[in-house]
Amino acid sequence: MQNCTKPSVGIWWFYCDKIPFADPVEVEKGQPYGDCITGLSDHADFWDKLEASGELTKIPEHLRTEYFYISRGRVVFHKDTGRFTILHGGLKKSELNKIRKFFCLTKKLTDFDMDFHYTLKPII
Repeated sequence: MQNCTKPSVGIWWFYCDKIPFADPVEVEKGQPYGDCITGLSDHADFWDKLEASGELTKIPEHLRTEYFYISRGRVVFHKDTGRFTILHGGLKKSELNKIRKFFCLTKKLTDFDMDFHYTLKPII
């Protein structure tokens, strides 16, 4: 679990009731994206870094070939409203709250939004 003191944005993966991989960055250090602030990484490139560093051994071998075989998503901050959104592919509220806490987000300022971009892809 990340030890954060400030709210963060960025990408994450969720597997077996925990976050095995994430790339959080404090909001002030995030990347502007329209009216939002997002993290510095995308899933595909970060997955390659995880593979190169040997981090993917935390998950079963059959899930390591593609970054979209386990649940994933992104946390963004909306500059205009001061709120955060956790974009996900269909997780339960209890799972989303674990992600919220990992990124040091308050319940009051966090929304959850399902985005089909983050839905799981079938393993071939």
